[in-house]
Amino acid sequence: MSIVFFDMDKTLLRVSSGTTYVKYLWKRGKVTTRELLYTGYISLQYSLGLLDFPKAMAELGKKVKDGSASQTKALQLQFFKDYLVYQIAPKALARAKEHLAQGDQVILLSASTQFTVQPVADYVHLPFRCTELEVVNDLVTGRIVGDHCYGEGKRLWAERIAKDHQVNLKNCTVYTDSISDRPIMEAVGNPIAVNPDRKLRALAQEKNWKVEMFY
Repeated sequence: MSIVFFDMDKTLLRVSSGTTYVKYLWKRGKVTTRELLYTGYISLQYSLGLLDFPKAMAELGKKVKDGSASQTKALQLQFFKDYLVYQIAPKALARAKEHLAQGDQVILLSASTQFTVQPVADYVHLPFRCTELEVVNDLVTGRIVGDHCYGEGKRLWAERIAKDHQVNLKNCTVYTDSISDRPIMEAVGNPIAVNPDRKLRALAQEKNWKVEMFY
């Protein structure tokens, strides 16, 4: 058995769930234009591989602190039904099913929070690990449980998962679009760049990694 890790945003999905969610809220008057522009700035940093993820999560923590987890979950589920479900890339889902048919363990590994990832994972019937926001008595505390699932943090999660399944990480595969996932791509034996950003495409060419277009 091998483990296949799928990134979610711009890999399994054709879009960034975080950016589109803020746009979804903005259209409904739930966030300000300033917050929308800030999200665009964060998205640009991410695409350029310049994002300070812990700092960004700290800012998010401040915004969501003391918010209702159940209300956030319900709103994210509605967002998924209204929009995100249509952004699942058919080729990505077909590839995941191919791996499952071959007996591989397929796992979503995402920097997004559980509120965004859970509806996607449930819909495609895949287990997942993500950046988990702490919830106490239905209130989001603003803190992260354990390691975030970004950059080196995503690599650490992959190592733990492989160890739990008694699988050598060099026998594992990862599909992702972002240069931020370089640590996990260099750790597995079969890294595949999917619709890669500019920096990841250049790295893939340098290291002779496979490049695929899912959308």
